[in-house]
Amino acid sequence: MISTSAVDAYIEKNSQRFVDELKELCSFPSISNHGRDAVEPAREWIADRLSRFTDRVETLDAGGMPALYAEVPGAGRRKLLLYQHYDVQPVDPIDLWTSPPFEPLEKDGRITARGVADDKSDVMARIHALETLKGLGPLPVTLRFLVEGEEEIGSKTFEKIAHDHASKLSADGCLWESATSFDDAGRPTIQFGCRGLLYVQLRVKMLDFDQHSGYASIYPSAAMYMVGALASLRDQEMNIRIDGFYDKVVKPTDADRRMMAKIDPEVGRRKKLVGFERLVRDPKPGEVMEQMLFTPTCNIAGVTTGYQGTGSKTVLPAEATAKLDFRLIPNQDPADVLAQLRQHLDSHGFEKVEIVWSDGEKPARSDPDSAIGKTVIDCVRELHGEPVLWPFMHATGPMHPVVADLGIPTVLPVGVGRPGDRVHAPNENIYSADYINTVRLMCRVWERFGEG
Repeated sequence: MISTSAVDAYIEKNSQRFVDELKELCSFPSISNHGRDAVEPAREWIADRLSRFTDRVETLDAGGMPALYAEVPGAGRRKLLLYQHYDVQPVDPIDLWTSPPFEPLEKDGRITARGVADDKSDVMARIHALETLKGLGPLPVTLRFLVEGEEEIGSKTFEKIAHDHASKLSADGCLWESATSFDDAGRPTIQFGCRGLLYVQLRVKMLDFDQHSGYASIYPSAAMYMVGALASLRDQEMNIRIDGFYDKVVKPTDADRRMMAKIDPEVGRRKKLVGFERLVRDPKPGEVMEQMLFTPTCNIAGVTTGYQGTGSKTVLPAEATAKLDFRLIPNQDPADVLAQLRQHLDSHGFEKVEIVWSDGEKPARSDPDSAIGKTVIDCVRELHGEPVLWPFMHATGPMHPVVADLGIPTVLPVGVGRPGDRVHAPNENIYSADYINTVRLMCRVWERFGEG
C-alpha cells in the first residue's frame, strides 16, 4: 500500500499544475444543448489525458452526445466504476458574469468558470488521483471511467449506453459525481441516491391567432384554459390531485429518519437568503428534511401566453404553453406519472391540453452499508471530519440504470460543491483548496477499497 504521506507529498508538489489543468479543461465550451460539435473537443482532450495511463479508451455512442469510457487495470481484485460528465450548462445570462465563463479566473483562492463545479472538477480530480497513484506504485483497484456527454440535457441515451455496455461497466462499487459536498456549516455531506424526474411541456391552442380582448365574452381563452388545467393538478399545500400519483411512494425507514435527524435544514438562514415567509405545510423542525426528500412534487417551471411586454396590450391569447417538473421518489416511475397526468387532464375537462414532449429519469437508492459506502464514509471522516449522510439527494441524475439495472452500489462522495458555488448560474466557482482535497480523497478511497 502506498503511504498517505507519499500521496500527499506528490499532490502538494503538483497542486498548481493540477489546478492549471483543471482550468484548461474548463476552457472548452462543452455545452451539450449546442450539439455534438460543441462537446467533441472536450471529450477528445479528456480521452488524450486518460490514454496516458491506459490503452483501453473508447467512445460509447448511442445516438446522442457520446460518452467516454476508459479502463485502467489495477492489482487488486475489486473494480470501481467512476461516473462523471464533461458537458456543461449554457452560460446565460452572459452579462451577469464577472469574467468570461470559458476563460477560467483564479483569484483569492477561487476558480471561476462554467463547469468548474459541475462537473469538470470531478473529471480532473479523478484523472489527477490516477496520475498520483500510478506514479507512486501499483494501482490498487481496477478503475472504469465513464464520462457522460449529455447529463445537462437529460441523459437521453445514457440508459441505452449502460445496458449496451453492461459488462464493461460492471463493478463492485461506483463513485458518482460529487454534487453538493459541504453544508452551510462546512460539514462534509455524502448522498446515497437521487430523486427521479418527469419533465413535460404542455400546449393548448384555442384560436388560429390572437384576438382583440373585446371578444373575450364569446371566444375561448387559451390562457384561462391552461391556467385552469394547471390549477387542477395540486393545491397550495402541494397535495397533488392526480389519481394514483402516490400509489408507489415509499415511506422513510427508521434508518432514513436517523440519518435525516442529523441534517440541519438551516430554515432560518434559508428564509433570509431566499425570502419565503413560511415553508409549504409548515413542517415541524424535525420534519423538514423528511418532507423535502420523501414528498414528491408537481412544480410549474414556466408558463408562456399572451402579452408580456411594456405597458398594455388588450389581447385574447390564442395559445398557451407550460412546463412542469415532477420530482419523484422511490418507487415512482416517470412513465406511470406521465400516463396518470394524461388521464387526469382528460377526466377533468382539459383534453385539449397537448403533452408536447417529456423527459424522465427514475429515482435510485443505494445502501450506505455497502463496501464502497463504508469506505467513503471512513475516508471522509479521516480527511474532513464526521460526515452528514443523506438517504438520497433532493435533485436528479441518471443513476437508476447503474444502481437498479446493473446492481452496482453507488455513492456521491465529497468533492468541491459548496452552497455558494453557483452551479448552473453565472460565476460558477469552487475553492482551489477543495479541488486538491478531492484528489486526496480519491486516492484514499481507491487505496482503501482496493484492500478488500
